Amino acid sequence: MKTMLFVLMLAVLIVPCGLFAQQEQGKTPAPAAQGGTKVENAPAHPMSGCQMKEHEEMMSRMKEMDARLEAKVAAMDAAKGDQKVEAIAAVIKEMVSQRKEMQEHMMKMHDMKKGYMMEHMKGGMEGEAGTKKGM
Repeated sequence: MKTMLFVLMLAVLIVPCGLFAQQEQGKTPAPAAQGGTKVENAPAHPMSGCQMKEHEEMMSRMKEMDARLEAKVAAMDAAKGDQKVEAIAAVIKEMVSQRKEMQEHMMKMHDMKKGYMMEHMKGGMEGEAGTKKGM
């Protein structure tokens, strides 16, 4: 029963990772998949120096996370007997830890973007109010 529960938990954690791994990075969808409209992968404006630095730091963190996970998976593959179960648990703990870290980073980025958008909306509304008064 414990083994079945453990396998089920492992499957629940690994399946989403597999779905993300199947996506090809850096490639645009085929024209037929775009629905006839041109979709640009590049942002409307180039990244500033600060944004580029943050992007490079994020990519570096992701490479470090991948390396940690790969090391734990290699240890899991090499393990035998009871050590195999412990190695599987270590892989799951690492995956959960990385997922939490990525969610926290995504929320931070979301909050920053939301604040940026609110600033621009506020500035736009004040500008519109000023032009209406002048009429």
